[in-house]
Amino acid sequence: MKRSLLATAIVLTLLTGCDDKDSTEPSQAASSSSAPAPSDAVPPKTQEQAAPANDAQGDQQMVHDEKMNTYIDCYNTLQLSIYHSMDRYASWLKDLETGPTGKERIVYGTYAVSDSTIEKCQKAVPEVVKLKPALEPMDGAASTFITSAVDVANTINEINKYYEQENYKDDAFAQGKTLHQTLMKQWSTFEPAAKNYNDAIKQVEAERQVAQLKAIEQSEGKSENYYSLSLMIHSGNLNDIISGETFDADSAMKQLTELEKTTAEFKEKLKAQSDSSHNFSMFISSADEYQLDAKKYIRRVRDKTPYSESENRLLSDANGGWMVEASYPRALRSYNQMVDNYNRLH
Repeated sequence: MKRSLLATAIVLTLLTGCDDKDSTEPSQAASSSSAPAPSDAVPPKTQEQAAPANDAQGDQQMVHDEKMNTYIDCYNTLQLSIYHSMDRYASWLKDLETGPTGKERIVYGTYAVSDSTIEKCQKAVPEVVKLKPALEPMDGAASTFITSAVDVANTINEINKYYEQENYKDDAFAQGKTLHQTLMKQWSTFEPAAKNYNDAIKQVEAERQVAQLKAIEQSEGKSENYYSLSLMIHSGNLNDIISGETFDADSAMKQLTELEKTTAEFKEKLKAQSDSSHNFSMFISSADEYQLDAKKYIRRVRDKTPYSESENRLLSDANGGWMVEASYPRALRSYNQMVDNYNRLH
């Protein structure tokens, strides 16, 4: 069974930009409670010298967060929209590389990529790339990505308009074939750039999330914020495993067990603090749904249970794959919903 283009895309969590401030509170409290005697106090000049260093670190963190928020936002909007549209396009073509032949019985065209999204990312990404300090390889990956993404998105919108207006009925697909050649040439540049962009974001965000989780635990203990982020980290790790064309079912099950354990602990925490439990109800519900869908898919892979002919037809459809029980598109849809609910919380 050939995976759809959309199945390779993963939604990522946005940085909140506020946890770093909160995480400094414990150290500040410790300093005040264990202040040295006046004779041993740090000279005022030394304190003044230390302040600019702390300010510089804060400024660097702000730049880091601004960059990553922009990069992740454009991933969640522009990159996923492009993949979603290409998945739609590929669903009615016999061969994506060949393109339209003019003999297609069903013609769907593409989905449009929002012009406002294109314009926003085309402006925002280069602006944050210029900010210092540099964030490599992320900045380089973002620069390469945005150039190719804008080209592809604009061509997709040309194709969308062409098929939406049914102009292929007037020129025997002539312009459609020309636009296809342009699109595939651009796609050959965009696809590796998008993968590098994806990989760079995941690397930086994974490190950020682990550090953020430690900071939350130090400042708040195992709070609701701690458990919600912990669930996202475990869920992301599981999704990384099962998103591959092939994967080890035992390793996936072990990761799923860790996720279920964390979820159970979170639910117990919410029971003890019923006043805030309703705030996390949608998030917990989507986490449960993702775990169930992922478990069904892992079992299917482990047991080598084949898909039926009708299921394979749905899996090849840009919009139908999620309807197949125990499939990756179904698990991915649940994961994306979980991430959306997490982002709403923060």
